[in-house]
This record gives sequence, C-alpha cells and structure tokens, in this order.
Amino acid sequence: MDATAKSRKTSLCAAALMTVGVVAVTACGADDGGGKQVHATPQGQASAATTRSTAPSADGSASAAATSATGTTRTDAQPARGSDCTTDDLKVALKPTGQEMNSKYFDLTLTNTTDGTCALKGYPGLSLTDGAGKRIGKPATRSNNGSVRDVVLKAGQAAHAVVQTPDRGVTDGKCWAVPARVKVYPPNNTASLTTAAPRTLEVCGNTFTVGPFTARAL
Repeated sequence: MDATAKSRKTSLCAAALMTVGVVAVTACGADDGGGKQVHATPQGQASAATTRSTAPSADGSASAAATSATGTTRTDAQPARGSDCTTDDLKVALKPTGQEMNSKYFDLTLTNTTDGTCALKGYPGLSLTDGAGKRIGKPATRSNNGSVRDVVLKAGQAAHAVVQTPDRGVTDGKCWAVPARVKVYPPNNTASLTTAAPRTLEVCGNTFTVGPFTARAL
C-alpha cells in the first residue's frame, strides 16, 4: 500500500471512530508494520463484560446479591388491627391468681385455637350464670387493669384480662349466688363462649370488674 492510500485509509477510520465511538472492525485495524492487523475490543463488548444484569435463578427468584442491592425482602402480611379473632377461633378459661388488698383476682384467657394469626383489642363481655344458664347479678364493668392495645395471637397463644371482685370479709357478706359457669363475649363478637367458674369466684359488694386484654397476665 502506497503512502497516499495509507494516509486516506487512516483519515477515514479516524472520522468513523469520532462518529460512532470505539468500534473495532477489521478494515480499521492498525497495521503492526508486518502486514498484520491488531483488533481493539468493541466498546459494547467491554460494557457487557463489566455490567451484568441479574437473571432469575432456577426457582424464578433473583439472586441473593441482586436482592440485597436493589430489592427488599418480602415479609408475611400483618394481621388486621383491632379485633378480628372470631368466637369460633377461641377457647376461654378463668383461673384464680390470688388475693390482695381485700380483693380476689382471676386471669381470664382467650386462646387462639387455629393455625393462623388473629388479633384482639379491648374488653370482653363477661357475666356469670347458674347451672341452668340463668344470669347471676350484672355483667362485669370495665376497669383500668391494663391498657387497651392490639394483642396479636399466633396459633396457641392467649390474651389475658384481669377479673376482680372484693372479698366477702369486707362487704358484710353481701354476695351474689355462687356461679356455675362464666359467659364471655370476645371483643367485636356477638357469639359467646362459656367455661366452668372457679370455685373461689364469688362476687361480693356488687363489684365485679374486668380489664382489657393484654399480651401477658398482670
């Protein structure tokens, strides 16, 4: 190749490189002086070698590295707030917890019997009945034993409410008939649950209170 033709070829290659970027083609390869052409790596290939897109793995999920860099870990949906436990989801129990300052205390529990998660919030409806199901006295009034909040129950977990009544000794023996059963309405439900009343439960002084549900016994 004479000097004039070589100069023209070099000028054309330079113009092409300025127009479209660094693109290596055989016609524009540099002559190493021995008639061989040295090829440059195309710019598009260089980018592909250093910038890798994340492809789904065999199970359809992105790689761990891509997830930590660009995504968030999916978590299970949170249970509805308030009271979405239904009466059919629960079982009830009432157990004595002791006596203090002339009052008797009992732990009322509602336990989630399902395989899922639900929530309770607020106060139960609570009353006492005799063996025939007839109500004794009045339903329990609300107390401040605990604070009202969402209590989320996983399978097998229980919510607790404090039941309180004065001891017979400080009420001159003015007490209701001893109940046979306890009737409980979970918050936001119109169907009730019943359980046997503890032998020590005797409402005296016309004072019978229940607190809101809490996550732990008080």
